Amino acid sequence: MGFAATALTTELLAVVALSVLTGAIYHLYAYGGMGMLDLYARFGFLTAFLYTLPFLFRNEYQFNDYLEGRKSLGRITRVWGFIFACLAVVGFLTKTTDAYSRGWVALFFVSGPLVLTFVSAAIRSALRKLIDVGRIEPRRLMLVGDSTELERFEQQMQGNASAVRIVASVGLPYRGMSETDTDALNELQASLDDAVVRARQMHVDDVIVFSEWSNHAFAERAIAAFSILPAALHLGASDLIGGFRKAQISRFADMTTLSLTVPPLTAAEAFLKRIFDIIVTSVALILLSPVMLLIAALIKWDSDGPILFRQRRRGFNHQEFKILKFRTMTTLDDGETIVQAQSSDERVTRLGRYLRRWNFDELPQLMNVLKGEMSLVGPRPHAVAHDKLYEKRLLTYPRRLNMRPGITGWAQVHGSRGATETDDDMQRRLDYDLYYIDNWSLWLDLYVLALTVLSPKAYRNAH
Repeated sequence: MGFAATALTTELLAVVALSVLTGAIYHLYAYGGMGMLDLYARFGFLTAFLYTLPFLFRNEYQFNDYLEGRKSLGRITRVWGFIFACLAVVGFLTKTTDAYSRGWVALFFVSGPLVLTFVSAAIRSALRKLIDVGRIEPRRLMLVGDSTELERFEQQMQGNASAVRIVASVGLPYRGMSETDTDALNELQASLDDAVVRARQMHVDDVIVFSEWSNHAFAERAIAAFSILPAALHLGASDLIGGFRKAQISRFADMTTLSLTVPPLTAAEAFLKRIFDIIVTSVALILLSPVMLLIAALIKWDSDGPILFRQRRRGFNHQEFKILKFRTMTTLDDGETIVQAQSSDERVTRLGRYLRRWNFDELPQLMNVLKGEMSLVGPRPHAVAHDKLYEKRLLTYPRRLNMRPGITGWAQVHGSRGATETDDDMQRRLDYDLYYIDNWSLWLDLYVLALTVLSPKAYRNAH
């Protein structure tokens, strides 16, 4: 049995076993008996079959898919959630939902992504050990191109577990080469012919050709030379393209394009995140309304001024909105120059210090969430004046507004909040925000919300 078949079978068996185990545990706890094990097994097999189909169609049961961690918790969760949504619709239409215990299905649904992530990690660990001891022969890789590119690639490969091994590097200069330089082209062709012979002798499985994409003189000859080999041929990404980790080939009609970026959320993911926000926010407003009314009364008693503080912020796609907060300062700055709150800031009111210390001043933003201007979790919105400042200093700063801003965020639960005194401070916060955007999942939102309440880091630098 090949590796792909083994990995696929392992995941199938893991899902079926989890279905039976969760069903037995739930029914033993709830009803004192094991329940219908055959029913759990059939449901588990159907779920496993549907879950593995997307990965199977995308040919993602190969060595590198596991070694490079492509089956992340976020991806697994998205596929798992979609499968259960489909099963729920089918169950509703066929009127078969009554045959399954809701408690068991809920337990199975919640535990599935965690178990599958563990299985993926276990397979990755086993692969690394088998490669280290020589039980698995890595694919044999030849590099072709400018010596600088080859050296950089080899450095990137060092220390990274991979199912490939570099067996040859052929340095061929291509910079400045043109179609009219006959002598240089003849010399290049002779070097390529020698490299092809060498690749055959070394039984190379993959060839990566590094070239500036605009240099047709080199690229066309190199591709033509190595395309006659029974090996996979790859075109190495340039510095510009290499910066986009999710670049992929797309087609529009008969035209092939290289897609560098995709929207942060698909339509289905955006809908799921919005529904989650509405449900949780509505419940939170009901439960916290007595607390919010008490805070409002204390603010009026503590100092003169309005209860709520409104300030212009930029939201999704740079659309401005008015953020709501409980007023904690004696000033209501919203101009082109805004001074951030500092430690022992005299503008902060007596009550405001406590509200800011425990994040209670953010509670009115639940209304911003209901209006669709914000999300529960996302990059924290900054004052418009600060956005205008840092979008000129940090190249990728505007990307943080490719998702709705949040009441809390990945940066805040890591202690990156409060005043940004240097560009490095903002860059650190930006790195957290972009990680969240690139790795969003509903599980990550739940994790951030939990850390917002429980982690001491979420309360740091609250001035």
